[in-house]
Amino acid sequence: MKAKLNDGYQTEIIDENIGDWEFLEVLSDIDEGEEGLIVKAARMMLGKEGVKDLKEHLRNEQGKVPTASMVEALRELMESANELKNSEPSPA
Repeated sequence: MKAKLNDGYQTEIIDENIGDWEFLEVLSDIDEGEEGLIVKAARMMLGKEGVKDLKEHLRNEQGKVPTASMVEALRELMESANELKNSEPSPA
């Protein structure tokens, strides 16, 4: 499934992982304070190559990928995927 950031960057989200219970568990653990699992959630959502591409997109002038930028991008991508999924016509 395609998803995009507010700045227009587009990527593919691994649809089968988004609907996976273990992905939901990881998100729940993040909400409960286990921030280190954000990396696992990103890999489950985008795959290793997708994460690599997103990091390159977010890299700043100093060559760093700000954590806040990555977290915000992941949030935007989830929202975008949800909007696209909700806008798809339901099967007849």
